[in-house]
Amino acid sequence: MSDDTATRQPDGLGRSALAFAFAGSACLLVLEIVAGRLVAPRLGVSLYTWTSVIGVVLAGVSLGNYLGGVLADRRPTRSTLGLLYLAAAASSVLVLGVLHVMDWLDLPQGSPPLLQVLWVVALLFLLPSTILGAPTPLLTRLCLHNVDETGRVVGRIQAAAALGSIFGTFLTGFFLISTFGTRHVVVGVAAILLALSVVAFPPWRTRRTAAVGIVGAAILATGWLSSSGCTRESDYYCIRVDPARVTKTVNGRTVEVTPPTRSLYLDSLLHSEVNLRHPLELLYDYEKQYAAVLGRLVPTGGRLDSFFIGGGGYVFPHWVEARYAGNITVAEIDPAVTGVSREYLGLHNSQRLQLVTNDARRELQSLPASTQFDAIFGDAFDDFSVPYHLTTREFSRLVALHLRPEGAYLMNVVDGSNHDFLRSELRTLRKVFPYVSVLEPDAGWPPPSWRNTYVIVASKTRPATPLKTVSDTALAEFDRNGHGLVLTDDRAPVEQLLSPVFGDALKQRSRS
Repeated sequence: MSDDTATRQPDGLGRSALAFAFAGSACLLVLEIVAGRLVAPRLGVSLYTWTSVIGVVLAGVSLGNYLGGVLADRRPTRSTLGLLYLAAAASSVLVLGVLHVMDWLDLPQGSPPLLQVLWVVALLFLLPSTILGAPTPLLTRLCLHNVDETGRVVGRIQAAAALGSIFGTFLTGFFLISTFGTRHVVVGVAAILLALSVVAFPPWRTRRTAAVGIVGAAILATGWLSSSGCTRESDYYCIRVDPARVTKTVNGRTVEVTPPTRSLYLDSLLHSEVNLRHPLELLYDYEKQYAAVLGRLVPTGGRLDSFFIGGGGYVFPHWVEARYAGNITVAEIDPAVTGVSREYLGLHNSQRLQLVTNDARRELQSLPASTQFDAIFGDAFDDFSVPYHLTTREFSRLVALHLRPEGAYLMNVVDGSNHDFLRSELRTLRKVFPYVSVLEPDAGWPPPSWRNTYVIVASKTRPATPLKTVSDTALAEFDRNGHGLVLTDDRAPVEQLLSPVFGDALKQRSRS
């Protein structure tokens, strides 16, 4: 029987259709979860990126369901099903190829930031999502023997697909990404889809053998050559240390040497820089401002109990440890960041330095009210990737609960253009702390129109030694001349407030 004749005759699947529905939907959700991680080094992780990923995948599935329904009426055969899975495998591998040329596919710089994000995500994931949405109606058609069983068949296929989606979601988020890395997960998805194609309709029964071989070779080559560029991929970030390794030739032999300075990147953002020869050197202006505030609070050598929201490269905790007595607690949610800091950035064990793998808010909530600190540092705010639950009035109350009367809460804030986020954070802190000020930035005040870093200082009592801060009059005028709101757990639109920063970052990356 020729392939053309075979494709015209209906062919049933029986109970194996449930396995196809389960596996195909699992692959689709694996790709959806991985999509957010793949675009993170370029676009960061925010509400915008995840909204775009979910919307594009749903759009693709909807289109695929429609096209699959058309195919189910015209070519309800296992051969058609095999071709769909083969195309899905090829399009999954294509995602990694397109990812390497994304810099040449940008929209014009004047395009709105949200459209740029949507464009990138659609280029990468609309095609595989559409193809993976097509098998479900075809599977339903192949299982139907008479009209009386339509409801039961549809229900089973949909249930199997839903269970596959749940399985793929949990497996990817809890295990696959941190174990294998995003690119190898995509290669694995392509391999599974290729296997489904072969099982659905063995290629040696048709003229598809060459196509299957080509896609299989592409999968193997991609798996061998794929590299994320990350020093380590975690459940939270693509972590990159630059330079991670430096080699030189000595007497004809290649040996590894330690570079003087290493930079820590979390996704697209430069988070920390460490001078390995002088690890206590503060290279960022906001760190120097932190140091100036502490110098006015506690004399060098005095006792300073401190709590850090976020660890990153652990530069400033080390600096505090070297200059003050007292306990230091660092809450870093990602254990891989701490591991990379140990391996590459000189993080050492210390009885005074307590490293906690936990969300900072949960950690503070777990402490008894009697546990208080002289200084709490908010350093989890990076560019447009801001954990909103660490910005709210409720969190500020929690910070105040664990702050001694003479202590200070120092928050590092990045904002730009209209400064809506900075203005909102100031309003929020004033609902809890009687004294809230901004250290005078090097760029001057009023804030410049470009992206800049600001250090907010909040306290229960007026500092005994005056700090070099923006005047109350200037802050009041700043507050009047723009939009701001009190951030709460019920309403904290941080991504919207930071949209100008997001747009500026995309433009800068396009120019570079």
